[in-house]
Amino acid sequence: MLGKASPIGGRLLAFILTCWIGFIAFTEPDFPLFALVAAFFAALVVFLSVLSRRPGFGLAVATFVFVAVYVTSAFKFNVAAMNLHVYDVIFYLFSVAQLSFFIETYSAAATVFGAIIAVTLLLMVISFRLETPRCFGSIGGSVAAVTALAVLIGSGMALGARKPTFFDDGRHVFSAFIGSLTDLPALMRAKGFFEISAHATLSPTVAAPITCKPGKDAPDIVLFLNESAMPEGVYPQLHYPAELAPFFRSDDGRTHRLRVETFGGGTWLSDFSVLTGLPTNTFGNLRNFATQLMTGRLRHSLPQYLKACGYDTTMIYPSLAEFAGSGRFYRAIGFDRIIDRQVHHASDDRQRDAFYYDQVVKVLDASRAKQGESGVRRPQFIVASSMSTHSPWNFRFAPEMLKKGETTRWTGDAEFDEYLWRMVLAKRDRDAFRATLAQRFPQQPFLFVNYGDHQPALTRLPLAHATEIADTGVAWQLDPASRAFETYYAIEGLNFTLKAQPPDVPILEIPHLAALTVAAAGLPLDPVFERRMWLIDKCDGLYADCKDRGAVLAFQRYMLDSGWIVQP
Repeated sequence: MLGKASPIGGRLLAFILTCWIGFIAFTEPDFPLFALVAAFFAALVVFLSVLSRRPGFGLAVATFVFVAVYVTSAFKFNVAAMNLHVYDVIFYLFSVAQLSFFIETYSAAATVFGAIIAVTLLLMVISFRLETPRCFGSIGGSVAAVTALAVLIGSGMALGARKPTFFDDGRHVFSAFIGSLTDLPALMRAKGFFEISAHATLSPTVAAPITCKPGKDAPDIVLFLNESAMPEGVYPQLHYPAELAPFFRSDDGRTHRLRVETFGGGTWLSDFSVLTGLPTNTFGNLRNFATQLMTGRLRHSLPQYLKACGYDTTMIYPSLAEFAGSGRFYRAIGFDRIIDRQVHHASDDRQRDAFYYDQVVKVLDASRAKQGESGVRRPQFIVASSMSTHSPWNFRFAPEMLKKGETTRWTGDAEFDEYLWRMVLAKRDRDAFRATLAQRFPQQPFLFVNYGDHQPALTRLPLAHATEIADTGVAWQLDPASRAFETYYAIEGLNFTLKAQPPDVPILEIPHLAALTVAAAGLPLDPVFERRMWLIDKCDGLYADCKDRGAVLAFQRYMLDSGWIVQP
């Protein structure tokens, strides 16, 4: 394509390289990150040029790789609010099922991607064949290749050490992906992610099928994730309307604090911990992929246990559950049915809580209809999530729900007042839902478990750089015991008296919520949940921050030795 000694070809290569590095500067506003990404790109061009003996081809391939990363990351960010990670490439390239799902669900995008890839590959083949090979010399070529390889490794490791975010505002696409390459060894290591004690101090059991014989009055359990819900009092400077106070209380009249592992985003992290009883921080920089890594590797989780207790298990998901493999994970841990946007047909993810509560009622109605036919009652375990309180808070949500003469100017901060309005609306929707259940199922026992998945990233929070922490996904830099990780949980009954009250501890760490749910429902505790309740007492409600670290490591060894967890 370029002549053997064409000065125009050399100038054209230099021009294209300069333009592309300029584009990298546009996407990487942080100069140190830009310098590392630009060095990686230039080194990749040099390495491929020496390897193929064709500078034009080397530039074309490197450019194609970077363009593919950028376009794919932009698509992923639009769907999942995360930049591309090397695990995504592995996950999709080696999974026919996931590729098929992507093609079926995003057929237009898949067609465009396929066409672009086909045309690009054709152009690269033409470029390779038409370009005259260069002779770099054995010594010069070797030195250039080794130097380029060293720069590739060095810049990649430097970016990995900086832990570029996967939650950001859509920038830092290249630094995030290149930095994620350093996670490949962790993905391939044999020892797994779970730290364990050196010696077994809790007698292991055999991971045989879970057995459970509940009483005839086992309650239906509704586990509800309240998006960005944080109770008054976490930050004493912030005040809420009085109407919200009951929203956060349990049956004992108290507001119980919950410590999660993410701030301002990362709902799936809290969801994973509640359902599995495992912390996500143990996965390190790969914690965003905990669901994919643990699919098929858990033999004991909250839905699996409840299913063994005779429960029907249903997940009501606000978006497409199959994207990124979430649906496979939920089915693997025991959910019989997943009701996502392909089933409930929400126009978008941001529906009022009332919409998702209506889905819960539909599940209960269907269950009662089956009971009428068979004469056998099967208790229900239903997990649902809210979305109305999700960021941004720069517009009025559901203005038609304001009562006549009602004001929402509680604090004078427009963004914070909008957040509070959505919380008030969430409370009203919840109260209406429970009133509906009381009317339609007057004798049926219910257990409600509600929790906040993370704090909202509001500028009003008295937390230094709150929005920046959320936007750049650097919550991992905070102390695990930071107030930024405090939300709440509430356990209440309808036509049902809790069989176990929440523990009297300053704060509960999120992996323990599953065990409290089983205990509050009055279901028999198997050896795993007995040990989980022992751990709650031993660690005063903590898990990752338990002062008796040996107790946590002993429990995790017990789970592994017994076969309840299979190491990745």
